[in-house]
Amino acid sequence: MARQQVLRQAPANPVVASLQKAIALQTSGKLEKAARIYKSVLKKHPRNADANHLLGITYRQLGFPERAIEYIGKAIEFSPDKAPFYTNLARAQADLADSPLEEVLENAEKAIRLDAGQVEALNLKAITLFKLGRKDEAERAFHKLQADFPSYLEGYRNFGKLLMDKEEHEQALSIFETLVQKEPDNAEHRAALIWCRLTLEDDDTAEKDLVEALKRFPDDGSIKHQAAKYLYRNRRPFEALPYAEDAVRADPKDASRLITLGLCYLYVRRREDALKSLLLAKRLDGGGNPEIDWNLSLTYMALGDFEKGWDLHPARLAGKGIGGVMSREFDVPVWDGGDLSDKTIMVWQDQGIGDTIISGIMLHDLLERGGRIIYEGPPKTVKLFQRTFPDIECRGTRILSETDGPSAKADYDCQIAISDLGGHFRRSREAYTTAMRPAFKFDRDQALGFLERLTDRANGPIVGVSWRSQNLATPRMRSYLSAPDFCPVMAFDGVTYVNLQYVSVEKELSYLQEHTNGNFVDFPDVDLFDDLDSAMSLSAICDFVVAANTSASVLPAVLDIPVLSWGAPYLMPLVDGKYILTQPSTHYCELDERLPTKEIVPVLKEELGKLLQTFSPEARNRRLGL
Repeated sequence: MARQQVLRQAPANPVVASLQKAIALQTSGKLEKAARIYKSVLKKHPRNADANHLLGITYRQLGFPERAIEYIGKAIEFSPDKAPFYTNLARAQADLADSPLEEVLENAEKAIRLDAGQVEALNLKAITLFKLGRKDEAERAFHKLQADFPSYLEGYRNFGKLLMDKEEHEQALSIFETLVQKEPDNAEHRAALIWCRLTLEDDDTAEKDLVEALKRFPDDGSIKHQAAKYLYRNRRPFEALPYAEDAVRADPKDASRLITLGLCYLYVRRREDALKSLLLAKRLDGGGNPEIDWNLSLTYMALGDFEKGWDLHPARLAGKGIGGVMSREFDVPVWDGGDLSDKTIMVWQDQGIGDTIISGIMLHDLLERGGRIIYEGPPKTVKLFQRTFPDIECRGTRILSETDGPSAKADYDCQIAISDLGGHFRRSREAYTTAMRPAFKFDRDQALGFLERLTDRANGPIVGVSWRSQNLATPRMRSYLSAPDFCPVMAFDGVTYVNLQYVSVEKELSYLQEHTNGNFVDFPDVDLFDDLDSAMSLSAICDFVVAANTSASVLPAVLDIPVLSWGAPYLMPLVDGKYILTQPSTHYCELDERLPTKEIVPVLKEELGKLLQTFSPEARNRRLGL
């Protein structure tokens, strides 16, 4: 709060005495009692500027910014030359999500013109410039604030937030470290420092800081919010949830805390609660926040409301985009679902390889719309897509300014991210269940060559296996198994286990060969990571596949081969509680993230045993044309 002006009337004045009593109550946190005194003064002296101003501040503290604006506005009407009045008017306006930022900036600048020492007005000016997108001006304003008022540490913290938004994280880290050194007992400084470390993916140091901060500030909502974010992103949503709930209880109007709470609810399968939290966050934020809309999209999908989910799905590409989602800039419009008969549409990759292949199923639907289609994606997907879609031009990703110069023009009329095709072709559960199966093709001659190399083993069941991803970052590691932990799944005699694990290491392969009585077979000449076309052909000879939720589980799935997979809670509805809607041949086992990942192994072994009891070479022979 801007410093309240010292009332200079003689103490004997009853109005001054009443105001001083109210200020004492307000300072001690007894806001409603203070408000009653201010109102009693205004009943007799409605034009008293100080009483109007102080009542307005009280209303702001009570969470009623509209009333605050009303009374501070009256104070300015009666006494238009007092800088603190404009400072507090700007602060009350800033509390309202729909308040024009230009008005906030105007009032902050009026306060500064009347009194250059209005430090909170200077801080608010910098913040508002930042929100208006005038980031260079905001940075200059923060620098001046630091130079003129070096002891005003809130300005440092806000400058650090600006640097975070500009992705100048190392500079922001330096500021937050300085703040903690200067005020070690300030919880908000420590929360900002932890936030910065998490953004820099320095999880080890962030965890140490969190442990210390939780001991020092056990009841602080900002610290608990960072603890929830840390645990959530490390795939520990059940542990994160109590912290997220406490953080929201401490500040139920903080949209960012509600987002974190919503995500925790989503991943502990409390999906209705997730929806409520995210909708409240959206209302408080004022709308237009891509992060909220993207997470609402996921929540609606999880609830089976595909229309709402797909309508919000493109939000992930807005602004700076969402982590893990690829974005591109184009000079041509996004396809709106209109007639393509005389147009060319370019479909481009926006997520990982597995999701791209699954979304590629919808190219069958797009082909029915006519027109010329171009698919652009990673080079290793091109041959795979071209084999399945000979009528589509499949090519590697082309960034025009890099490939053809800045004056080059696109050879297509419209474009769409491949996963956003769902907004046109997957707006109901029925649309998923009627999708083409199998959806992709493979090199039959190559597959028969692989089968021949198995010699007599081809007479029995063939099970493809993969146990992890290439990405072994801590959060993702929790969804994978080591080769020794996975090995008990491969304990069935008379079964040949074919390696589908890309980027495997010799130590893993040797272990599995040694501990499966030689039933584990590797094809070292197949690059399972970069040669997806060959990996698809190798998958085609399998009767069943057991694989972590990676592209190794997707390749056989789009060939309609029975797949047994596992991973974090699946965000799309599971058919009969087991099968993935987009990959109906995949039985998905959701991990209980409160337990060690290896606890899923007995489940996988039991389910594989059930599959092996159904073995017959007929499905494989039909697939291979035998």
